Amino acid sequence: MLADLTMKDFMKELASNSPIPGGGSIAAMCGSTGCNLVAMVAALTVGKKGYEEYWDEMAKLKADMEAISDEQLKAIDDDANAYATVVGCFSMPKNTEEEKALRAKTIQEKTEEAAQVPLGIAERAVPIFNGAREVIAKGNKNAVSDGAIAAMMARTAILGALYNVRINAVSLKDEAKKAALLKRCEELEKLAQEEEADILKTVVFK
Repeated sequence: MLADLTMKDFMKELASNSPIPGGGSIAAMCGSTGCNLVAMVAALTVGKKGYEEYWDEMAKLKADMEAISDEQLKAIDDDANAYATVVGCFSMPKNTEEEKALRAKTIQEKTEEAAQVPLGIAERAVPIFNGAREVIAKGNKNAVSDGAIAAMMARTAILGALYNVRINAVSLKDEAKKAALLKRCEELEKLAQEEEADILKTVVFK
């Protein structure tokens, strides 16, 4: 499991000549990082004098972000496995017309699945923006920069994941499925850029 590797070993794998892990896994890692930055600021707020009215809210936010982080960590391996499955399909036999048809059908099915995995990574990163907004507005002011970076990580997670959706979507022969995926990519990309910009405007160091 890639997510179980030490940071040092993971980075060695990333720098190797293997295509796994790749950009989709890194997008998921960014999503997890953003979640945990929000969780950290929330944790630094709970029990802190002067923030009593937000303790319960911050405790819930921390738990919510940690749950999403776990999903993103799982997606590090899910994305790598989806890519490996698509690659494996190209080794299927193609000696007969039946084999060729099955091979083509399987490649299309697994390519669509490989597009759905990073789409899920992007979708799950969206709540990080609200979390970042909450900890910046109500959380420990000494950690406001961490809330801002969480928003940056959410944007990176989304845009990175969407690149992986698109590279798979363009190989789909089903035009309706391709169009739906690409449309959702446009929507999420716009949302990510606008949310990050809006949140960063609220960051004040004082």
